[in-house]
Amino acid sequence: MRCWRARFWTSLAMVALACGLCSSAAVAGEVGGVPVSPSASGLPSEPAARTFLNGGKPVTAVRLGRAIASRPDLAAVRLTYADGQTSVAGVGRRAIVQIDPELEEPQAVLRSFGLVAIRALMPRIGLWLVEDAGGARDGLALATDLAVGLSGEGTLRQAIPDLYLAHRLRAAPNDPLFSGQSYFNRLKMVDAWALSQGSPDTTVVVVDNGCDLQHPDLAAKMDQGRDVVTPDDDPSYVPGEPGNEHGTACSGLVGAVTNNGVGIAGGCPECRLRCVRMLGADAEAVPVSADVDAFQFALEVDADVVSNSWGFVDPTPVPQPLADAINAVFDSGRGGRGALVVFAAGNDGRELGTNELEAVRGVLCISAVNVYDEATQFTNFGSPVDLAAPAGTVTTDVSGSEGADFGDYTANFGGTSSACPVAAGIAGLLVSAAPDKTAAELYALLIDSARRAPRATPDANGHDPLYGYGIVDPVAALRLALGVVSGGDGDQPAKDGGGCHCRSATSTTGLGVLAIVLWMRRRRR
Repeated sequence: MRCWRARFWTSLAMVALACGLCSSAAVAGEVGGVPVSPSASGLPSEPAARTFLNGGKPVTAVRLGRAIASRPDLAAVRLTYADGQTSVAGVGRRAIVQIDPELEEPQAVLRSFGLVAIRALMPRIGLWLVEDAGGARDGLALATDLAVGLSGEGTLRQAIPDLYLAHRLRAAPNDPLFSGQSYFNRLKMVDAWALSQGSPDTTVVVVDNGCDLQHPDLAAKMDQGRDVVTPDDDPSYVPGEPGNEHGTACSGLVGAVTNNGVGIAGGCPECRLRCVRMLGADAEAVPVSADVDAFQFALEVDADVVSNSWGFVDPTPVPQPLADAINAVFDSGRGGRGALVVFAAGNDGRELGTNELEAVRGVLCISAVNVYDEATQFTNFGSPVDLAAPAGTVTTDVSGSEGADFGDYTANFGGTSSACPVAAGIAGLLVSAAPDKTAAELYALLIDSARRAPRATPDANGHDPLYGYGIVDPVAALRLALGVVSGGDGDQPAKDGGGCHCRSATSTTGLGVLAIVLWMRRRRR
């Protein structure tokens, strides 16, 4: 069986190589959303195919004889994955490797493989950023040379180039239906806040393109963040950059100061916020190591929720180190109980693949609905979608005239970019109400309490490609978490054997749905 599989993957890789060579000639101006420019000094000028492994599956890389525009140090390569999917990325000097995290002298082990450690990316799972000790090989050559000795359980477990992939903010179109804070009214957030307003012990990390740390509705809620692009500890937005309000808008939806007579209400009024600047201009290439750094920061600060309103420009199989980093946060963050990692589904109106970022096991993928509980025309869909949330349109903006509008707020936000932080704020309420529950248990609570969308046509497992397992319902989720039932005199604690009218957080239905979700996602990975 192993020999058959080896022959299968080898044959498939050869087919992918042939396809890549045939298509490598069409490289001018922009390829797959990544601008390319004529070959730069020091970069290979002749196309050369190499194969590395991503999640145990072969990826064939063909050098395009070009540099990534504005980055002469990065060679453009066309990647062909085992399923035939293709994308273009940038490759520099560095690679990402994973070694046994229990090794006592990891840098000595790296040297034995001809590598020099640049830094530890996520020590908990053994991820390191490395370069060739001799300086002759770039990240692609390193990853392909190391592929021969890889073992899922051995000393060296994986190696990929530190790929520069174009990222995109999950920005929304100017849709006139997205206006006002009606999204909170639709979610009955006033009733939810009567059950929980969050806790200062709960931290939500917003990974985006930087935040206005001095915003009058955010400054009091912000703790130390990080810029993984520069890198430094100042995650402020970049003045004058188009779309620089995005991270500030997401942060406001998660946790703007509430009931202060100023501006807007945030989804989790008492939660603390941390901002991570990981993105620059729209469609700018960002190394996978920076993505991992963002989640390493979430581990370091013991984040409870991580909100991500971004994704890759092109449909791209998720780099395995990034998937591993996300799963590490989901499995062992928050003091070992796991953090909820919330991602926007995206606004391309397309079906998400089961090998993409949004389908990673530890991700809670959020699609967008309007005030009528209808899926927006632009929201992405498919089996990775877990829940839907209403788009939040009125939110915080970069102060003054620098952001989307003149003043400190905007009414032009929306899309899955805004649905994601709306859901992340609710996740913050839930963690605060049930801090001892694991991420998987909180995941089950959100799914088990979700409200069915009127237009949903769920399958036998209760899943609809547009709405997932339903529209997030904060009141129902909090009642499950707190063991509260609705009675004639208001909400009361449920008594043992009292016949709670809602489903238990550990009910057969909830755990069954969660088991199906996690099983499906393990198969994808």
